Amino acid sequence: MAWGEEEKINEGYKCRIRDEWQIVPSQRISEALFIRRNNKYPKLIINEANAYTTDTMHRVTVKPNIDLKALTASYYNSLSLAFSEICGRSHGGGVLELMPNEVERILLPYNENNYDLLPLIDKMIRDKKDISEILKITNQKILKENFGLSNSEIELADSIWKKLSNRRLNRGK
Repeated sequence: MAWGEEEKINEGYKCRIRDEWQIVPSQRISEALFIRRNNKYPKLIINEANAYTTDTMHRVTVKPNIDLKALTASYYNSLSLAFSEICGRSHGGGVLELMPNEVERILLPYNENNYDLLPLIDKMIRDKKDISEILKITNQKILKENFGLSNSEIELADSIWKKLSNRRLNRGK
């Protein structure tokens, strides 16, 4: 505690407003994490490490009888990303921020069959593949095969997401 005060950590905003500056008020592990502030696109991440969250991530708890991996995979499609742009807000530098009530409004075409996509989505994200490469695969299975959208409806959702995200990202330049 003395070291933190010497380093003036206790004078930072989050610490300064607490009764006991060194105690983090909310400590909980959630099943998944939704990143609050994003650049290219928001991410939904399974919390396999059982990490505690900070206020830069939102805790996600899955309802009974919902498969976490299927839910996570179901998020990665052009329709959900378009809704994230519509529901969220843009900040300086092209940052997209989503608060919990905004995240709840994102249309998520859940299907248990989407579970099979998660290893591929995970690998592509870790390999730093462009999201458009991921969406070519996920839109076909999630939106067309499992949700019943036509090719033109999928193209419309994708063009809406691209237009809104490009507009936000270009404002940051």
